[in-house]
Amino acid sequence: MSRAMHQRVLAAMGAHSMGMAITVGIQLASLPLFLAVWDTAAYGMWLLISALPAYLAMADAGMVTAAGNRMTMAMGAGDNALANRIFQSAQVFMLIVCATLGALVLPVIWWSPWPADATVDQRIALVALTASVLVSFAGGLSEQVFKASHRYALGTLLGNLTRLGEWAGWMIGLLMFGSFSAVAVGGLTLRVVGTLLTMAVASHDAHGMRWGLRGATRDTVRQMIRPAAAFMAFPLANALSFQGVTLLVGAMLGPVAVAVFSTYRTLARTAVQVTAMFSHSLWPEFSRLFGQGSLTELRKLAERGGWLSAAQVVVLCGGLYLASPLLLQAWTHGKIAFDPAVMGLLTAYAAVGGLWHVPRVLLMSTNQHGALALWTVLASAMCVTLTAWLAPSRGLNGVGCAMLLSELLVAGACVVLALRALGHRGLASTVMP
Repeated sequence: MSRAMHQRVLAAMGAHSMGMAITVGIQLASLPLFLAVWDTAAYGMWLLISALPAYLAMADAGMVTAAGNRMTMAMGAGDNALANRIFQSAQVFMLIVCATLGALVLPVIWWSPWPADATVDQRIALVALTASVLVSFAGGLSEQVFKASHRYALGTLLGNLTRLGEWAGWMIGLLMFGSFSAVAVGGLTLRVVGTLLTMAVASHDAHGMRWGLRGATRDTVRQMIRPAAAFMAFPLANALSFQGVTLLVGAMLGPVAVAVFSTYRTLARTAVQVTAMFSHSLWPEFSRLFGQGSLTELRKLAERGGWLSAAQVVVLCGGLYLASPLLLQAWTHGKIAFDPAVMGLLTAYAAVGGLWHVPRVLLMSTNQHGALALWTVLASAMCVTLTAWLAPSRGLNGVGCAMLLSELLVAGACVVLALRALGHRGLASTVMP
């Protein structure tokens, strides 16, 4: 790893660390601030309203990420004109998506009979929150420009600051006016400001990538549809393995088991989140080396990154397991006791999840994730099936076994696919036309 690459990776890790700190800070500060102005019923209604537009975030159909990968690979190959054509083709696609969603969803929100007792204030809030999601697509494209032009850390930082600004807009609306619409419009206003600033900064020193539609081609969009569609499999798999398993635990073991399971899983996956910060910091470097055709350097970086990530997750999971009795006591005020067997299984599950993060990012960053997407969905379905089979007789131990076995399946598949990709010398020419 060159010194410049080392500095870029460290800077990206710093930006991701700041993003995690912002997320934690928002989660900790939101509840007391909202409840200082609203009662529990009003806050519950806000949670319902704000959750609905979040599903629209998947409406880009993976195109933003797929385009960002190809832009970075093209820049790595020294083809700035191709990078610009990909960027502008992605803009056309997202413009069509946003216009279609706006035309279909916004009138439905305003005139829909559901919820039956929704006030004008609540409908305005829902419209503003939906608009915020649509605006965020432009911010996502801007971050891909940063990724392709050796400024990934800066793009990540600005994205996190925009997210913080949107939340600050919520709080301004809450504390000054106290209505649902004021909260949502305040967030939308600062989301728009942050996105415009990010777009302006992204345009500077963008190596020929420009905002506009003239360079877009239908063939370029068509070439990105397959990897973009494959990206959509990952949120589906997450829905199966996270929400699906949680619902099964609740149905079969009861609400107390759900509380214990969710707490244990959240604690165990802390190690995975730390590992993810490192592996995602390697994302643009993988794309760039692949675009350059520097497969020897790519192989070295992937191997070193994989071993370093493995060491991180093993140490973190071991430390978490040893500290979990004290952490559970402090975090839950002693209401959730430490179960060594269940915690051990979920910690092992988290460790396996961290072990295949770098190979996963390698495949995703080079648009070679199609087979992995299928394996991920298969493993998630297997997890749900095993949970339904084992939970009634073995309780949370059975749930932990189901999660560990399914994670081992997808981890093994991912490592094999990554090794195969690294050993195929002619692959770069098939991906980069």
